[in-house]
Amino acid sequence: MRKERLVQIHTASILMAAERLFEERGYEATSIDDIAFYTGISKSTLYVYFKSKQIIWDSIVCKYMEQLLEDAKKASDGEGSFVDRYYKLCFDIADKFEKHPLFCKGTLGTISVDMDQELYKKIYDIGEQTNEEIARFIRSGMEEGAVRKDIDIYPAVIMMWSSISGIISMANDKEEYLKLRFNMTKEEYLKNAFKMLLEGAL
Repeated sequence: MRKERLVQIHTASILMAAERLFEERGYEATSIDDIAFYTGISKSTLYVYFKSKQIIWDSIVCKYMEQLLEDAKKASDGEGSFVDRYYKLCFDIADKFEKHPLFCKGTLGTISVDMDQELYKKIYDIGEQTNEEIARFIRSGMEEGAVRKDIDIYPAVIMMWSSISGIISMANDKEEYLKLRFNMTKEEYLKNAFKMLLEGAL
């Protein structure tokens, strides 16, 4: 029991240190030595828990994916109208992208589909669960009459996720331009763009 607790502590410490270093320096500029030093353990000890820097990065991505799944479940099961739950989902994701710059890169980037490794199987399963929750969410919108009944659910799930992510990424990257060109805050842009997506695509 004590050994399991120690494993949990070291694993969490390594991931926390790596996430911070990746955000500050970038993935490529961060070495295993940096992560070990920042964690306060030896490099050989770090390799006991993670075989490579890529596995560390993908473990962080897995954590992000779990958070998205929770957001999707809240959208499906939450109280209020479909429209209210839709905006909450959008802004919850926007908040994560803003607080953790790696969130966007991690969840939208290429992820291994090597099902022989438990980590990647877990990431794949979480992704599929998230898609099912978003599909359930969209169906609830159909039942309310807020979403067209003729749309193909699963392509709509991918379109919805990619559109929301793209809108948020644009807002974060072009915040100064939005102010200068349109006299619009990032929040105003997000609300208008999310509204257009809801009314136009769904």
